[in-house]
Amino acid sequence: MIYVLGSINNDISLELERMPKKGETLIADGCRMGLGGKGANQAVAIAKLAMRGRNKAKKAVKMIGLVGNDFVGSELVKKLDDAGVDTEFVRQVNRNTGTAIVAVTGKDNRIMVYSGANLGISKSDVDEALEHATSADTLLCQLEVPLYIVGYALRKARAIGMTTILNPAPAKELPDDFYYNVDVIVPNETETQMLTGINPKDWNSRLAAMHAFHERGVRYVVLTLGESGCTISDNNRLVMHIPAIKTSVVDTTGAGDTFVGAFALTYPHVGMYVFKEACMFATKASSITVSRRGAAESIPTFEEVCELYSYDIKKK
Repeated sequence: MIYVLGSINNDISLELERMPKKGETLIADGCRMGLGGKGANQAVAIAKLAMRGRNKAKKAVKMIGLVGNDFVGSELVKKLDDAGVDTEFVRQVNRNTGTAIVAVTGKDNRIMVYSGANLGISKSDVDEALEHATSADTLLCQLEVPLYIVGYALRKARAIGMTTILNPAPAKELPDDFYYNVDVIVPNETETQMLTGINPKDWNSRLAAMHAFHERGVRYVVLTLGESGCTISDNNRLVMHIPAIKTSVVDTTGAGDTFVGAFALTYPHVGMYVFKEACMFATKASSITVSRRGAAESIPTFEEVCELYSYDIKKK
């Protein structure tokens, strides 16, 4: 089982020709509302990619998070359920549901987030969710819920023997003890520079950044580089670059979350996968996401990835 501790937001996406200037009002060309938040998006990616063949009724991911005690919150929980996410540990509280405004211009996006209920998650929420977790399970975290809760969850998961994956987004400084409890870290370029002081602009700087993470105790590092693909390192034993797949880019909003979710699903839970193959599968899945509008709704299914890329994987 994969446990995702993270944010659940109501996404409002506006399609614009360009960003407005100071004091300027622009009329949007389109508007979409739906499930968002890095935690929810990654949980949905895991759920959609896990539903295949005769296992479609079996849920692979449990979401740990909070939404408001309002109509919006109820709708988001329903969307998670409909996507195949186990919502046993999603609570509704007397706070506003988290909200994100996504401004999409051409191939780029800018995101403004109101955390709302996401800030209320507590240690007891983590304790309850992980009560029956085992060393065969995985904990996936991001940084859109309070930092001390993420740190607490990582320490608890490590004590249980779970695999721990950290997507350090949005970018912020982290205490050293975070790294001691992280098996895999998946930062993008901005997050890498924030955490290591190194801009991963070329091969040598990427090697230096990955080495910095290894020095802090992280064994597996995946640097996601947008249209340049990703560079990966298994404690400097396996070091390689995986190029992005050329595709028609429509909206990059959910690409990173698709990548992280696909990786969490395939490493280490599916026996035929190794680290490199998990990253390659994640690259293929995210290439489909960027070809569609929206966040959670743009995430592909396992069959779509296999059909598009003739991926040779035995169905469980």
